[in-house]
Amino acid sequence: MPIRDGVVTAEHVHAELGELVAGTRPGRTAADQITLYKSAGVAVQDAAAAAQVIRAARERQVGEEITLR
Repeated sequence: MPIRDGVVTAEHVHAELGELVAGTRPGRTAADQITLYKSAGVAVQDAAAAAQVIRAARERQVGEEITLR
């Protein structure tokens, strides 16, 4: 939607989610960069993105794990 709405252009797209998760393309290369992720309702992509975020948070020892009941 951001491309369709003219907020960003295709040149702003650095990598696809699968490339980031697979490690074939780097994510952010500087602390001031942002990552934008548009979920299109594909559950396997949502699960992969969540796993990547959890792994990165654990490596950096940030965040807090909670138990959902």
